[in-house]
Amino acid sequence: MKKSILSLSVIILLFHGVQAQINLIGSSASQNPDVISIVKWQALDSASLTSYPTVLEAYLFGSSVFDSWNGNYYLTGISADTSGLLSFNSGTDTYTISGYSSFSNITEIDMSTGKIYNLTSDSIGYFSVNEYDIRTGTDSLLGVIFEPGIIGIVADATGFDSNNGILYYVGYDNSPNYCLYAISVRSNDFTFTKTTLTTVAPGNNFTGLNYDNINNTLYALNARFDSTWNYAGSYVVEIDKIAGDVITRGSLAEFPYFVGGSSSFDQNSGSLLLVGIDSSFAAKMIVFDTYTNSYQTGYVPGNVSEIVCDNSSFARSTYTTTSVRDIETTSLKLYPNPAGKTITLSDINTSAGEARVSIFSLNGQLVYEENVYVSSSVILDVSSLKSGTYLLKMVSNDGVETRKLIVNQSLN
Repeated sequence: MKKSILSLSVIILLFHGVQAQINLIGSSASQNPDVISIVKWQALDSASLTSYPTVLEAYLFGSSVFDSWNGNYYLTGISADTSGLLSFNSGTDTYTISGYSSFSNITEIDMSTGKIYNLTSDSIGYFSVNEYDIRTGTDSLLGVIFEPGIIGIVADATGFDSNNGILYYVGYDNSPNYCLYAISVRSNDFTFTKTTLTTVAPGNNFTGLNYDNINNTLYALNARFDSTWNYAGSYVVEIDKIAGDVITRGSLAEFPYFVGGSSSFDQNSGSLLLVGIDSSFAAKMIVFDTYTNSYQTGYVPGNVSEIVCDNSSFARSTYTTTSVRDIETTSLKLYPNPAGKTITLSDINTSAGEARVSIFSLNGQLVYEENVYVSSSVILDVSSLKSGTYLLKMVSNDGVETRKLIVNQSLN
């Protein structure tokens, strides 16, 4: 079966001259054996690369997302005898494949909820917007955008604002103009706005949209062409979400080509990541610092695509809940408190069979996390925690419950 080797991305954290390790996950197409492997490594460190073969032989371009709350990397793929959604857990290095296959190559994830959104174009002039809830397996059609005469939608042209629940897409309308579509996915009624982009060249192409959730800024790769559609260069740009202005942040003059679907964004450093191909046809990672509008280039693993940045620390410290429909209740009991080696949770208010328990330090660091099957009570081992004060959070389909937890390891 012919493999899909369609995108490439690597991320490095470079913030005010301080280099830190960034954990990356991607898909690698190997010739021997003839499989798709999930690979993990730390940016710029070739010695850290580890590989985990799967049964997949191909995958859908642009269909990968990473859920920061459960550490799962999702990818739509196929093999000789199966197809569906691959879920690779970055903590256990194991994978499963479910029957869900509705991901498109216009797919984004909401870091604050773990819900996944995609655009599809099933017929001329219609864009369907779908929401997929991984926890419940629920796939919902949120609404349809009608643009008469438009055939298809642009791949690799979406970004997601996890602060406000907005899916951004840049593509043509029926004028045709290049437009920014802002789709509010958390509204009870399906709503969107469309803003015509004010471009700076006769011809344009926009890909690699990414949203900076710290500074609430939308970035993209803008390829420009003259009036006869001769290539004039590529630029990192900021898109004004209200006015539609395209603001040049930097030129990538040394790269005449780019790998489709290779972009990602490191929330902590504000770095936009792209894979460029230079005039010698060598692929290099581009790390564009949006604070300084400068970039560096470096190592890219071979045959790796569908790469995501693990933004777990950012998501868990920034978004204090994992559901936009949080219901704060008072039934949950936690004892003993102060605790020693174990704690018991009782009177759990949930009709679901599973919940996620997370414990955070007071500075927002996740120090414990476990998915539990709940009944009347749950016992958790907290012997690994240092003595101190923590925030315990239980998330289920019924809502969110939080409790202050004091740990004193001198207690039995």
